[in-house]
Amino acid sequence: MKKQSTINLSKKVSLLLSLMVLGVVCPLLPVLSSPVFNASLISLNFPDTGDRGAPKKSAGGGTRSDDHTCLTNEDNEPPLVALMPNRENKAKTATNTPTFYGYIPTTTATEGEFVLVDENNEEVHYTRFALPETPGIMKLEIPETVSLQPGNYSWSLMVICDSRYRNRDKYVEGSLEYVASTPGLENQIKDKPSLEKAEVYANASLWFETLDTVAKIREKKPQEWQQLLDSVGLGMLAEVPMIDCCRPDN
Repeated sequence: MKKQSTINLSKKVSLLLSLMVLGVVCPLLPVLSSPVFNASLISLNFPDTGDRGAPKKSAGGGTRSDDHTCLTNEDNEPPLVALMPNRENKAKTATNTPTFYGYIPTTTATEGEFVLVDENNEEVHYTRFALPETPGIMKLEIPETVSLQPGNYSWSLMVICDSRYRNRDKYVEGSLEYVASTPGLENQIKDKPSLEKAEVYANASLWFETLDTVAKIREKKPQEWQQLLDSVGLGMLAEVPMIDCCRPDN
């Protein structure tokens, strides 16, 4: 009799567990597979590509002359810095129209320049642009007409302090490696929402695509923007506003 009671109890426990699974877990399945839930699982910590943080070369901005500066160096203001994943300002892209982002601090200068050269030091893109009156993060888009080819390129972003004496320019410089995209990468990002695309790009160490994708949704997804910049040592720029800047004069 006791044995029968034990069997009945076991069946009741099994039935109870089954009901719990059906009643609790099943209704959660749509939630677990929803874009909102998946977004909370996305990691935008960019892979380690070298020493992190604002480049030493741009601590206040590199310069070719120390007798003049057009950067006001306000208290606690970040220096002239490119938003790159390491201090060497090196990054990889799989698009032939990468977008550069940089922080322009308070300055008395009114113009800036951006130059991109290939492995033979041949200029492939040059633009001169008006600087904003207020500090912030600017972006520069490489146009399709440049027609980048797979390979390595060097770039320089300059703030023109005195057009008569270009050795007074404040600048940051670095390099990019352009690699051809693959069908596998294209399949992974196809029809994906922005955050999932950004995660795919980050896993592939494609900095320019990762940064640009998250920058476009930073107002709606400020935590993800903060997470990405924190992961490369640039968290101090997360709350800096984007500025309408750098439309070419040429």
